[in-house]
Amino acid sequence: MAKERTTLPPTGAGLMRFFDEDTRAIKISPRGVIAVTLILVALEILLHAFGTQLFG
Repeated sequence: MAKERTTLPPTGAGLMRFFDEDTRAIKISPRGVIAVTLILVALEILLHAFGTQLFG
């Protein structure tokens, strides 16, 4: 039995189709991005508060 496929009409109205492709890029979850961002913000705040004492 053949796989059922959906196709767009030929006119497409200028819409683009994106396909899921497995690439070799690093995949980060949205929670991971938020966690890294919060860590960087905290580090920035700590450096502003204590940076002159630590680094002169």
